Amino acid sequence: MEKTTITKDELNNLSKDMIVMLYLQLHESFQLISEQNTTIQKQNEQMLHQVESLKEQISILTQNRFGRKSEKTLPTEGQLSFDLENLCILNEAESLTENGIPEELDMETVLVRKRKPRSKGKRDINLKDIETIVVSHERTEKELSEHFPKGWHYLPDEIYKELKYVPAHFEVLEHHIKVYAGNHDTGGILRAEVPLRLLSHSILTPELAGAIINAKYVNAVPLNRLSEEFLRNDVNIPRQDMAGWMIRIHQYYLGPIHDMMKAEIMKSHHIHCDETPFVMPEKCKQYMWVYHSPGSSEKPPVFLYEYPGTRGTAAPREFLKGYKGTLVTDGYQVYHTLAKERSDDLKVAGCWSHARRRFAEIVKASGKNGPSTPGQKIAAEAVKRIAAIYHVDHMYEKSSDEERLDHRKNSVKPLMDAYFEWIKENAGKTGLDKSSKLAGALDYSIHQEQFLRVFLEDPKIPLDNNDAERSIRSFCVGKHSWHIIDSKNGAEASAALYSIAETAKANGLKPYEYFSYLLEQLMHYPRNNVPDDELVKLMPWSEELPDRCRKLKTR
Repeated sequence: MEKTTITKDELNNLSKDMIVMLYLQLHESFQLISEQNTTIQKQNEQMLHQVESLKEQISILTQNRFGRKSEKTLPTEGQLSFDLENLCILNEAESLTENGIPEELDMETVLVRKRKPRSKGKRDINLKDIETIVVSHERTEKELSEHFPKGWHYLPDEIYKELKYVPAHFEVLEHHIKVYAGNHDTGGILRAEVPLRLLSHSILTPELAGAIINAKYVNAVPLNRLSEEFLRNDVNIPRQDMAGWMIRIHQYYLGPIHDMMKAEIMKSHHIHCDETPFVMPEKCKQYMWVYHSPGSSEKPPVFLYEYPGTRGTAAPREFLKGYKGTLVTDGYQVYHTLAKERSDDLKVAGCWSHARRRFAEIVKASGKNGPSTPGQKIAAEAVKRIAAIYHVDHMYEKSSDEERLDHRKNSVKPLMDAYFEWIKENAGKTGLDKSSKLAGALDYSIHQEQFLRVFLEDPKIPLDNNDAERSIRSFCVGKHSWHIIDSKNGAEASAALYSIAETAKANGLKPYEYFSYLLEQLMHYPRNNVPDDELVKLMPWSEELPDRCRKLKTR
C-alpha cells in the first residue's frame, strides 16, 4: 500500500469526529509500541543474564580444566591471602577492624617482601641420617717426597659430599631342604625345618610384597607399569599375579589389623568422613569411603578406607554403629540423614572449606588481571570474610580447650553472624540469576548454616574436612592411573592396603619397611588370628616397632 502523508491544510479541514478517531488510533499504537518495547527490554535483560552466566561457567570450566588446582587464591595487593593447604595466613601488611574484616590498604603503599635467608648447613642436615661411606683420596709416598724434599705434615682434610643412588635389585632365594633317611629302613624320613612362607607355593616374600604395596598404594604406580619396570630388570611378574597376591594378603592377614584400626577410630572424639567414586567392570560406578580420626597427644591418627560399594546412607550407617561423637563432613545429605536418625548421640559439623571453595572458583575464573564482574566482587568478599574467620580462629589453635571455646564464642561467632547476615542479604537481592554459580554458592552457605556453626560449640572440632580430603586424594591419584578395580575382592583389598599405608604415613613410618616388617611378623600366627596383646605391638602407632620402620627426620 502506498504510504500517504496528511498535510496541515487537510488536517484543518477534517471533522472533529475524524480527528478524535485519529487520536485514539495513535494512542492505541503508542501503547502497543510501549508494551513491545517493555517486552524487548525484559528479553534483553534475560539474554544479558544468560550471557554473563555462560561467560562465568566458561571461565570456571576453563579454570578447572587448565588453571591452578591449589586452594590458594590469586594474591592481590592489599588483600588477604588464604591457603587451605596451610590453613590461613593473614597478610602481614593488613590489620583486622572491629568487625574482624581486614581493612584495604592504600593501593599506593609499596609492599616489601623480605626474602627468607638461606639456612646454612642445610645439605648436611638433609644427609645426616643416611649411611656415610668415607672415601679417602691420597698421594703416594713417592709423590709427596718429590714435592716436599724436606718433609711434610697433614693439614685438615678438604671434605665434600655426594649422594649415590643404588637401584633396587632382585635376589632369588633357592631353598634346599635337606632330607634324611635312616639306614636299614629305620626311622623313616626326616626333613630339615622348612621356613615360613607368606603364601603357599608362591615366590612372594615380605620384601617383594612391601615393594609392590609401596609402589601402588603409596606412589600410585599401576601394577601393569610396575610389571614392566620389573621386566626391565629381567624379572617377569605379570600384573595378574601381583593383583592376586594383594587380594590373598588381605584375605589371609589383614583382617585383625582392620578390626583394631576401626576399634581405635571408634574411640575418637570426632571423625572426618569423605567418599569418592571409581569404576568397576559390570558394576560401573562404585564408591570408596574414608574415615579418619585426627589423633591427639593421647591417641594416634588413623585412616580407614571402606568399600561398601554404595553411596547411600546404608554405608555410614553400618560402619558407624555404636559410635558416639561428631562427624566432620561436606554437605552430602547422607550424613545429615544419619544424624537425624541418631540425634541423641551423633552430630554433623560442616566444612568451611567447601563453602569457601564455591566462591573461590568464581574468583579464580576472573584471572589475575581481568576485570571483575559484580558477581566476582561478591565472591571475593565472601572469600575474604571466610578467611577472616579462619584467621581469628587459628590465633588460639595452641590454646587450652577452655580458652579456645571462649575465644570462639567471643571473637569468631560475631564474624560468623556477620557473614551469614551478609550472605542472606546478597542472596535476596533482586536481579540475582538463580541459575548462576554465585547463587549456588550463596545458597550452599545458607542451607549449611546449621552445620557450619557446630564447631562453635566444641573447641576440638576443626573448621573443615581437609584431613579426610587429603587422605582420599591418594586414592584419587591412584584411580586416575589404574582407572578401574577389577573385582569386589580387589576393592576390599585396596581399601585395607590404603588404610594401612595412609595410617603408617600419618604415624611417621616408612611404608615399605613397615609393610615388610608387618608381613614378616604376621606369618608366625594362624591366618587372621593374632592375639590382641601381640597385634597391638604391630599397629602403625606402636612404640615397639623397630627403628628401621621409622622416619628419622621430617621436612
